[in-house]
Parts: sequence; structure tokens; C-alpha cells
Amino acid sequence: MIELPEKFEFLREQIEKTFRHTIELKFVDIQTKPWESKLGGCPYLKDKSDYPLDREGDPMMFLAQINFAEMPEMENFPQKGILQFYVVNDESYGYDEPCKVIYIEDYITDETKLLSENPYQNEIQENLPFEKNTKIIFNSTYMPITQYENELDSLINNINDEDEDEFYDLLYGAGSRIGGYPCFVQNPVPCYDNGEKDILLLQLDEDSVADIMFGDSGNCQFFISKKDLINKDFSDVVYDWACC
Repeated sequence: MIELPEKFEFLREQIEKTFRHTIELKFVDIQTKPWESKLGGCPYLKDKSDYPLDREGDPMMFLAQINFAEMPEMENFPQKGILQFYVVNDESYGYDEPCKVIYIEDYITDETKLLSENPYQNEIQENLPFEKNTKIIFNSTYMPITQYENELDSLINNINDEDEDEFYDLLYGAGSRIGGYPCFVQNPVPCYDNGEKDILLLQLDEDSVADIMFGDSGNCQFFISKKDLINKDFSDVVYDWACC
């Protein structure tokens, strides 16, 4: 169910037909094990040499890690393994640079054989788009179409002009999530708009617990094609971020 002002209640059935499954991410300020889902901190690493480098040979910025065994099941997504998200370490959070999304299908839980601290924490700390390294917990739910989808036009045609802004705000789609509809601060990225890569692999949005902030009230997204996701091929993920 979605909460609707009474004046929009007549559109409930049409809105609920647009629902997509999404996994909301919440951040908890506690320490994590190397293999757990997390924002920042130390990724799952057996050795410093496993840490990804950019095209210049410099260490990349570790953003987040998802352990699928901790996440509610979602269609086409892996049910086990660890997915790590890295971007180029610079003041613009790796904008317009290739990202690296690394999938580790099998992992160990022997902490004596894993790194307990990020080997490049000092190098990346200054540029991180968040203040705290936190544990990620998950909430499985459904969300309605957002204001960035072309299909929304058929709903807007039923709204009075003076109510359009309120209706758009209702369907904004903010928040950190996996799957569902993305929330674009500016314009939709081309690969999503044209359907080439239209699955939201990860969205990191403003959050008061972790103090996430991309630029001025911005967020970031990672997109993947359905085929690549099913094949667990994360070599061609598109990363983008924008701010107001």
C-alpha cells in the first residue's frame, strides 16, 4: 500500500500497477565483519594485492559491499556471494570514470585469513562521500513508478495543473536501494533511459546516520543489464552520480 492524499486516491489502482520490488538499505553505526554488508570501511580482502586499482595504478575508493546471503531474495539477483563497489578516488567521486564492481561468489569467514582494516583508508578518506562506515541492513518492499519514467505521463494527465508538483514529490523515489526505480537528481542516464541497462544495481542516497552526501544533495547509481545480472557478469556496470 502507498499513502495517498485523498485527492489522488482515485489513481490508486493505476499507481499500484506500476509497483516494482525493491530492497531498501538502512545504515547502522556498528562495526562489521569482513564479509558483511557495509558502507565503506574494509572490504572483504584476503590480501592487499586483491584491492582494485584504477587505470593509473592508484587505489580506488571503496563505497559499499553487499552480501546477498543477508539480503532478501530478489528476482535475477544472486542468492549468495559478495558484491563490492569501487570508483576512482578523486574529488568528483570518480565521475565519468570507469567503476569496478567485483563479485566474489565463494568466501571464507575465518577472520585470521582476512584483512581487518582497509589498506588504503588514509588515501581515500578525504574523498569519501560519507562520514561513517556503517553496517547495511535490508528491507524488502514495493515502490511505485517515479517521476523520471515516461509511463508517468498517463497518470499526470489525470492531475490538475496546480497539483502536479505535489504528485511528483509523492513519486520521487529517494533513498538508498537495490532494484526498483532510480531517483535521478538531474536527468536519467542514457543507458537507463534507452533500456540498455535498466536494472538498478545500487543507489546510494542522502542518509543522516552514515552522513551520505554526493556533492550538494546528490546521489549515485549503478546500472546493469538483465542479461549480465542473470549471468553474474559485473564487468560492464554503468556508474553515475549527480547533485542539485
